[in-house]
Amino acid sequence: MDEARIDRLARKVGGRFKLATLVTKRLVDINRGSQPLVDPEGESLLRTVLKEIDLDIVRLVPRLPAPEEPEDRGGDLIQDD
Repeated sequence: MDEARIDRLARKVGGRFKLATLVTKRLVDINRGSQPLVDPEGESLLRTVLKEIDLDIVRLVPRLPAPEEPEDRGGDLIQDD
């Protein structure tokens, strides 16, 4: 694998860890039945996924935090007796 290409893609996605995470998630996705988003041209799945990343077809999207539960304020509710 071309080290310069890996370095460039790592910088593009925000680091080697993020690149490894993105590649792994995409490979799992393809192995579960998703179709490659570029023509594989007889290349390995890894090279196909790297091409998808290089062409900005796939990217990591940060997970949004879960909405917080409202605090129980006890006496805020007016109850009819």
